Amino acid sequence: MNIATIARNPLNSPQMEGNDAAILAAIEKELSVMGANVKKFDEKDEIDGQYCAILQMSRTAATLKRLRSYERLGRLVINSPRAVENCSRIRFMSLLQQKGIKQPQYSVIESIAQLENAGYPAWLKRAEGWTSRKEDVAYVTNRQEAEAAFDAITANGCPTAILCNHVPGDIVKFYGVEGGFFRYHYPDCENTKFGLEKINGTPRKHAFDAALLQKTAFAAAEAVGLSIFGGDAIITHSGEIFIIDLNDFPSFSAVRDEAAKAIAQLIITKNTI
Repeated sequence: MNIATIARNPLNSPQMEGNDAAILAAIEKELSVMGANVKKFDEKDEIDGQYCAILQMSRTAATLKRLRSYERLGRLVINSPRAVENCSRIRFMSLLQQKGIKQPQYSVIESIAQLENAGYPAWLKRAEGWTSRKEDVAYVTNRQEAEAAFDAITANGCPTAILCNHVPGDIVKFYGVEGGFFRYHYPDCENTKFGLEKINGTPRKHAFDAALLQKTAFAAAEAVGLSIFGGDAIITHSGEIFIIDLNDFPSFSAVRDEAAKAIAQLIITKNTI
C-alpha cells in the first residue's frame, strides 16, 4: 500500500511548526510499521497515481484544489479539501448552527458601525481563513477595544469579523479521529499559542458529561466533514458545553503517540474498504 503525506506550510502553522511536524512523523512511522510504503511530498508536488491514499495537513488554496482533482479520480484524501475549507471560521460556525450544535451567540461584523450596540465583553475573531496571528482573535470589553480589534483584522486582508458572546467557564481542548478516538484536557493557561486562555482563568474543573462532550465534538466534526480534528469547548459552572473552535488536523501534542496510531489505522482501514 503506497501512501503519500503532505506537511503543513509553516506559514499556516504559527508557533506550532515543530508539533505539526512531530505528529506527521509519528503517523508516518506507524503506517510503516503497519506495512505501508510512505513517501513525503511537498505542497507543490504532483502525486502520481501509485499513491492510493494521501494524508495531508495543507491549508494552501492551490494544494487543496489539486487534492480535489485527486479525489475526483477516486483517491483517498484525508482530511478532504472540502472539510479543510469548511474550517474557515465563518463556515464552520454556520454549519454548526445549522445542525443545532451549541456555540456562543455570534454575529457577522462587516463594518465598525455594527459594533455600536454590541454587548461586551465579547470576542472579535477573524471570519475567513484560519487564525495565524494573535491579532486574529481579540477579547474586547468595550466599543473602543472592539473597533481597534476590527481594524487589526481587516488590515490583515479579511474584510469581516465574527463577534461572539463571552461565555465564562473552563476551556477544554479536545482531539478526535474518525472511528472513535477521543481525548480532552484542560490547557496550561500560561503556556498556549497566543495566551488567550488566560481570559477564562485557571480551570475550576466544573462537573460535566464527558460522553456528551465527545458526542458534541464528533457531531461538529461530521457537520464540517473532518476525519481528523481538534477544537476548544467552554464548560460552564452548570456543565453546559459550548463549542468555540474547530480545527482540521491539530498537532495532538498532548496525546501524540495514541493519536498517531489511531490516524494510521484510519488510513489503512479506509484504504481497504
